[in-house]
Amino acid sequence: HFGKEHPEAAVTLYNLGIAHGNLGDYSKQKDLLERALRILEQHFGKEHPEAAVTLYNLGIAHGNLGDYSKQKDLLERALRILEQHFGKEHP
Repeated sequence: HFGKEHPEAAVTLYNLGIAHGNLGDYSKQKDLLERALRILEQHFGKEHPEAAVTLYNLGIAHGNLGDYSKQKDLLERALRILEQHFGKEHP
């Protein structure tokens, strides 16, 4: 059994969050992505590329909810992580 805090649970939470976003329920999307992010950061660290992908989508959710400042912060954080891991010239 994986349990609530297993990275596989984070994958499911992430996918469910994306589904809620596609349905226009951005508040639920945000909540699910925040849960997924906590698990990913706990298991892989705050600077892991998996966290960056979740941060990106969490930023989009905040933007859809009208919190553009938080959106900007999350997207910048995601970009920093990805550039650290893959370089600024990575496609």
